[in-house]
Amino acid sequence: MPDALTDGPLNRRGFLGLTLLALPAFLASCAAPRSEPSVSASPSPPSSTPASSTPETPPRASARPELSRSYGPNGTHWPGHTPWIGDAEIVIVEVSCAWAAIGDALAAVTAEQAAAGLRISVAPGTLTGEGASSGSAAMLEKLGSADWAQNILVSPRDGWGTVTISGPARLRDVHGVTFARIDGDDILLTNCTRTAWAHAKMSKGLRMASSYGATTRECGAYEIVMAGAKADIADPLGYAAGEGCVLTDCVWEGCYSAPVFRPTGATDHVDTLQMYGTGWYRGLTVRDSTVFGSLNCALQIGGSRDDDPNRGTPFLTLDHSILTSQATAIEVRYPLPDNADTPKLGQAINGIGEPGQLYANDSYIFGSMYRSSWAQVHNTKVSYEDALERNPIADGVWDYDPEMSSWRSKEFDELSPAPTDEYLALVWA
Repeated sequence: MPDALTDGPLNRRGFLGLTLLALPAFLASCAAPRSEPSVSASPSPPSSTPASSTPETPPRASARPELSRSYGPNGTHWPGHTPWIGDAEIVIVEVSCAWAAIGDALAAVTAEQAAAGLRISVAPGTLTGEGASSGSAAMLEKLGSADWAQNILVSPRDGWGTVTISGPARLRDVHGVTFARIDGDDILLTNCTRTAWAHAKMSKGLRMASSYGATTRECGAYEIVMAGAKADIADPLGYAAGEGCVLTDCVWEGCYSAPVFRPTGATDHVDTLQMYGTGWYRGLTVRDSTVFGSLNCALQIGGSRDDDPNRGTPFLTLDHSILTSQATAIEVRYPLPDNADTPKLGQAINGIGEPGQLYANDSYIFGSMYRSSWAQVHNTKVSYEDALERNPIADGVWDYDPEMSSWRSKEFDELSPAPTDEYLALVWA
């Protein structure tokens, strides 16, 4: 069966299966907040309350750090099914910096070794990619197992920054593996059930996809950072299911993305994180993250189909996160480049998802939302007054705060500091 997903933005948008209507213009202008939502437990996230909204730098330790809630990376977001990178008890297998060497080491892992804890330690160097589209050759393929008691950890021997991937790269059918502190260009994870990428910068993007009739679940992105704004026509972050495929129960946690501006003369409506496909996609959780809007929005949630086998289960959970329109991004952190279009909409969220299966908890939404019906909303501030009427909630209420429309960089920096290389070097040490 041919892969139903392609790498072109126009083709991807053809999979949405619904017409997204233009919203009235809503351009946020910006002022200091009076208060910040407190952190409380949602149905799925850890429950802890930080003393401050500013991420704290955790101490360097061999033990797994205790989770500290934040709006972006702080070094403590890590997949629970993966041994901690500094675990002194973990067995270490050292390999050269080559996909073949990594693949051979993964192929040799037994279920018993995985259960005991195993790390593949990669020597310094550069891995090359051969494309990150549906037709690209997979750098790693048919490796690992989603049935292992723990994920295998693949990380640099000499720490963050010593192993990088040049060019876009695709992995296919790699299960039960966590790649950590390996920076990349553009990564596509196809059918990678229970595989995660953690503590890494991406220059162009990271996407999770289910193709070839597969059911793919429990993919993870932990502290993935897209720090630099740019002019481009491609959505940097993706969550896609091809024809006859299921993608569900995945998480983006502790992540950060700058906006993507549409180049002058282009016609693409660029989203920062997009859910899409002709298959069945849902079960996405965005937690402890900051996502700045691209030209169209920060989060494109598409829509569900009546024949979805998982219909009636949570479609989207926004937990302790920040979403902004591109208009807000321009005001608070990322000035409009000379070669980019000015946004005409002030959307933070576009698409309808599945009505009655959307959740928001302890979050901020700067900008408008497409008409959508929410199951539960708790302690979530919005700058969009029309949300009170246009976005009904079965349980809860939007906390409309008009002062959010006056935020500037000072207030935003206090809530979600920019993840500089110096900061990341400390928290990912």
